[in-house]
Amino acid sequence: MKKTSLPIGMHDKLFKRAKVMYDLERDISDLLMEEGFSRIETPTLEYMEVFGDDISTEHYHLFDKQGNLLSLRPDITSQIGRLIASTRVNVPVKFSYSGKVFKYNEELRGLSNEHTQAGIEIVGYDANEAILDALLSAKKALEIAGLRDYQFEFSHAHLLQTIFACLDIPDRARKELSLLIQDKNITGLNSFTQKYPSEFDQLICQLPYLFGASQSVLERARSLTANGKILASLDQLEDLLSLLSDRISEVNLDLAQIPAMPYYTGVMFKVFGDKVPDAFVSGGRYDKLFERFGAKKLTAVGWTIDIDSIYQAIHHDISFEEVL
Repeated sequence: MKKTSLPIGMHDKLFKRAKVMYDLERDISDLLMEEGFSRIETPTLEYMEVFGDDISTEHYHLFDKQGNLLSLRPDITSQIGRLIASTRVNVPVKFSYSGKVFKYNEELRGLSNEHTQAGIEIVGYDANEAILDALLSAKKALEIAGLRDYQFEFSHAHLLQTIFACLDIPDRARKELSLLIQDKNITGLNSFTQKYPSEFDQLICQLPYLFGASQSVLERARSLTANGKILASLDQLEDLLSLLSDRISEVNLDLAQIPAMPYYTGVMFKVFGDKVPDAFVSGGRYDKLFERFGAKKLTAVGWTIDIDSIYQAIHHDISFEEVL
């Protein structure tokens, strides 16, 4: 008997959902091309090393006929690094794309392992201009998708990277600290700093509270550290938020934000709403990605929008007749 069930984390999309998601992907892609982002398409399969130096249990792997280990792409930004290095595309350049990505989640969580994404990458431009361009294009993409209730949330990769770089602790403790920060485990963070004391004890313990209105979070964070790199990161966030003050109204900071990808090197941002727990948009600056592929360091900013999450937020407001 042939199997009629689907692999865990995979789902058929029928009728209304299929049509609405198709329209979302098309409308966002058309908008981005109109905004000057050149369309590219990357393959669904790549060599495993494109996405990391080590095999990840979160990725889908298979072998080709020559025995090479391949991966179904878990993200598209890593492919941009490979593309820039291998095709010698002239920079500066602005890309847009859309497509499927695959990432394995724990079985009992009931999450989808296949998502449709659209996104942009801005490579080789002035960093401040690129960040602003990226954020405003993300806002336009959310608006054309019909999303109304959402909020931008900012952080800076250098903040946690500086803490981890300065701590003289074993790898096991680094993983423990990362999980405690991600879970905003107040008791656990206090215990950790007692076990591994450092100049960052106050800041580490207060990370779960460094969330909310931007100015109050910045003031509180500055009172907890004298580290020059961290203070410079906070200054960059403040400057960016000042530029955005009359363009994006709803803004929060979350200084305990763990980078969604290991290649982030500067300002990071996400967009959340009330109806869906996952981020609609994730993005940031990732200047060092291209060095992994033998290319020179380049200023780069990008974001991805999760079309599945957008659909979950808006589908109740769309009648079936509207999509026929």
